[in-house]
Amino acid sequence: MAKSTNTKVDKVKIRMYKGGTGDCFLLQFMKGADPSFNMMIDCGIIKGAARQFEGIAKDIEEQTGGEIHLLVVTHEHADHINGFEKVQELFKEFNFKKVWFAWTEDDEDPLANDYRLTRSELSLALDAAVSKLNILLTDNYYEKLFMDDVGSKLMVEGKKKFINSITSLNDLNVLKAAKGKPLPTMVERFTDLGIIKENTIVELLKPGDVRSKLAGATGIRFYVLAPPRDFNLLNETEGGDNNFDKREAKSRRDFAFLSAVDGAFTGSAASKFPFEAEHELQNAQHNIVKLYKEGNDWRKIDHDWLYSAGSLAMRYERSINNTSLALAIQFEDSERVLLFPADAEFGSWKSWHMNLHWPVKIDGKTVKKDISYFLENTVFYKVGHHLSHNGTATALGLDMMTSDELTAMATLDFAKINDGWLNTMPNDLLGAELIRKCAGKLYVSGDCDKILNNMKTGRVTIKKAHERIMRTLHQAFANKNHLECIIEG
Repeated sequence: MAKSTNTKVDKVKIRMYKGGTGDCFLLQFMKGADPSFNMMIDCGIIKGAARQFEGIAKDIEEQTGGEIHLLVVTHEHADHINGFEKVQELFKEFNFKKVWFAWTEDDEDPLANDYRLTRSELSLALDAAVSKLNILLTDNYYEKLFMDDVGSKLMVEGKKKFINSITSLNDLNVLKAAKGKPLPTMVERFTDLGIIKENTIVELLKPGDVRSKLAGATGIRFYVLAPPRDFNLLNETEGGDNNFDKREAKSRRDFAFLSAVDGAFTGSAASKFPFEAEHELQNAQHNIVKLYKEGNDWRKIDHDWLYSAGSLAMRYERSINNTSLALAIQFEDSERVLLFPADAEFGSWKSWHMNLHWPVKIDGKTVKKDISYFLENTVFYKVGHHLSHNGTATALGLDMMTSDELTAMATLDFAKINDGWLNTMPNDLLGAELIRKCAGKLYVSGDCDKILNNMKTGRVTIKKAHERIMRTLHQAFANKNHLECIIEG
């Protein structure tokens, strides 16, 4: 085959790997018929097995010769990075020339270290609570507790569902904490895995950063949108009218829960109760204390405080989602944009609109552009956080994607999903609006028919013609471990 004479990238082939809920993308930037730059974004699947990743790694090796010019690691959740560990021996043979992480992985950044220290404390607390709750399951504690209650079976099943749900959430956390120390960075983790080698270039990116003129990717610019350098925004997961669902009650960190965990699992005598210190009863001879110590198990609250682990887990995991490295990738000449927000939730989307501007060269002149420019020019959207209600903003996001050439890909598979996510993924309003805007060009990593049927609620209408287009796109890859589209520049 004759080599292309194109000097600039004129198209991008995007391959989304199937196998479960989790992100793994290969982007090949093309000059004519020839790939000139290989970019990989994440590699993870919820409940993913090594055999699934073997097929993915081998396909990437076949497509690229094991030469990855740029690896983007968006954030630390298992459904984005566990593949690198599951088939470490395969990925160690790859040549990852450059790796991008978010600023949150910079061990020389005081803000990043402070944030990772806070997450380390929360991680330890969550780990301890999940361990204790699973011991209660093993000991059949709830069967004994509810033995004489009406509806005891239902109550036991409810407790089991809750515990299994937060255990699944906790399983997302690949990085392990040590008391009093920040979580290790993913730079350390990927060095240990052999992905980052001595000659690998590592960059830690902040919102507002721009990268261009990468060797092999001439004509392409990379704009960094997130994560925001603001703890409040990192912890803001709901956006009211800017989500496809109603806002939940304002969250806060549960310090009483952390104190209870610390007392229960470190042997500390102080702050061992599931409430603030001023509410503790100091008189050890008080009748209430005696009744508590001598009463039946049902009178006690030894384990009740553990149930606030659910809200803690949700806040903890969502704040990690907002640490996602979000990118807008643009063709210089046409100004068309590919948007990759990873699992960014509302606080991240909101931050893009807060006095952030990026230098864009148009007709030989450099001008400052805000996020509306990139959203209006978006022709490809990697759907945020597996089609969840708050992984895509409305007025600050999807409403501003006005291109009639929009294509979208979403990493959602019912066969591989935590039970606790089923009431948020896929969000029917988001799914229907994406299908309408894309005129059916929405790819999903799981069973297309099942996901489509799940989206069709009484609140939405999906055109039959768009359904047919969507099903036809998926049928073409029925026997493959990936879905693929080409975005013209």
